[in-house]
Amino acid sequence: MSLRTQRVAEELKHKLNSVMAKDLSELSIGLVTITNVMVSPDLKTAKIYVTFIGNKEPVDKCVDKLNERKRHIRFLLAKIISLKYTPDIIFYYDYTYEYADRIQKLLNDLKG
Repeated sequence: MSLRTQRVAEELKHKLNSVMAKDLSELSIGLVTITNVMVSPDLKTAKIYVTFIGNKEPVDKCVDKLNERKRHIRFLLAKIISLKYTPDIIFYYDYTYEYADRIQKLLNDLKG
């Protein structure tokens, strides 16, 4: 990733956190944490990796709810970010923490 795409990804991450904190309370999907943002080199597409805390529904349904609302989220994002084009956003669940927890459990089993 170039320096520009990294800077845009970080800016998107910060702005999306504020937009999602205000906008997504009615979706009842718990606390949404953005863990990573990957922006395409042409800055037209952004992959948003999220985790959920306190959700009562399966992760896939929560990600689907976010993807259903992505046009509205993109609209709100366009208001507060200064880019020529607001990237199209796609939400994905970040399995990194579950994977790390699984590895840690396996290591603990080997020790004990």
